[in-house]
Amino acid sequence: MYSTTFFIILNYISISLSAKVTWLPNTSFNLPNNFKDGKLPCSKQTVIFPESLANAIQIESGTSVGGFVLPLEGELILAEGLIELGPFADVNCTSESNSYYTEKSISLWAQPDVWTSTKFNKATPDAERVPCFDDVAEFPSNTDFTVILPDETQRIQGIKINGENLDTVQFKDYVTKQSDQTQQFVLNKNEDTGIVIGRGHCTSLAGCPCQNNILSIDCSAKFCPIPSCINPVQPIGHCCKICGGIIAFDIDRSFDITTFKEQVGRTIDSFGENSLIYHVGRLPPNKVQLVVVDKNEYSGTSAEVVNTIAYNMEKHIVHQMQISGSPLYRSGLGGKIFVSMFFTVILVMVGIYIYYYRLPEIRFPFIGRSHPSFFSRFDRRTESVVSLTRRDSVAPIGSSIGTAFRNPLYDSKRKNLIEESVMEE
Repeated sequence: MYSTTFFIILNYISISLSAKVTWLPNTSFNLPNNFKDGKLPCSKQTVIFPESLANAIQIESGTSVGGFVLPLEGELILAEGLIELGPFADVNCTSESNSYYTEKSISLWAQPDVWTSTKFNKATPDAERVPCFDDVAEFPSNTDFTVILPDETQRIQGIKINGENLDTVQFKDYVTKQSDQTQQFVLNKNEDTGIVIGRGHCTSLAGCPCQNNILSIDCSAKFCPIPSCINPVQPIGHCCKICGGIIAFDIDRSFDITTFKEQVGRTIDSFGENSLIYHVGRLPPNKVQLVVVDKNEYSGTSAEVVNTIAYNMEKHIVHQMQISGSPLYRSGLGGKIFVSMFFTVILVMVGIYIYYYRLPEIRFPFIGRSHPSFFSRFDRRTESVVSLTRRDSVAPIGSSIGTAFRNPLYDSKRKNLIEESVMEE
């Protein structure tokens, strides 16, 4: 009696402390499956919504379309960032026809962005954004959805539908006998639920993977924004390339994942804990992956942190590190500065050369003067002194003969003056 009561209390505490992972109706604007033609609209297309929307539609940052035809009833949520309404000159957009949003609610268990939890962050790969062995999967009341259950067996702590907790048998009975047409669970290809519900805990010092059977994520339903960095990286299990850094390495049973997380936390705190986000994940069979990204716009700090952590790791741990390059707004800045300085130096040298050696004669007539004045080229060099002397004169003491020369006009002009004087007499 007492042991049974203790087990029930322990089970309740275990479920209460487990992370809750909640199903989201898959109504995102940035998923191709939610459009009639199965494609995201491009910048020349006008998006037409149905007259009524059952769920709130979120439009992600980076969306660029020709325009919207809004519903009569419904709710649109605009994410923070840039959302452009055109049309725009886009060579990649060859169609100007309308695009129809259909608000489909059929989703795979392993589809991106259909689960939400407080334990997920920007660095969590898509393959780990699913209920783990120690999570409770919750399906909210008063929502419409159709879930295609996983083909690979998934173990979870519990499942909650419309406020009711179910075990493995009860959930299977609910799926096979379901009567609610607004909430549907579709059996997998093996005609099974693929879900095993039971209390689970990890006793390994090295940690445990989210699921031993990794699901194949349907990345075709994922909206990937253009990375804002050079050489973006792609973590294991992530659908999109991102800006930041990753370290992946194999481990043995002696590896202490808690100590590693503490080391990562201390390093990140030294760079500023409010500017970075990280995720440490265990991957089957014996691998650990660290993902670090900038909390806001990529600045390169996350890549620097990963480089520091990799340098400080124990030498016997063989790891693979990938880090992104500079942000795009800084890419080529050094080259641009070099080119600008190069042409500036060339222009300055050309200006100096023209000013000293190639300045042509330029005439500027002035009003009120009979003869135009002009600026002419002249030699500004003063490294020598030149003196004028007569032919029969003697060089002064201390002067250098090499610095004197005869005036060729002196004798001829003097001769003319003498001749004029004689004629007058």
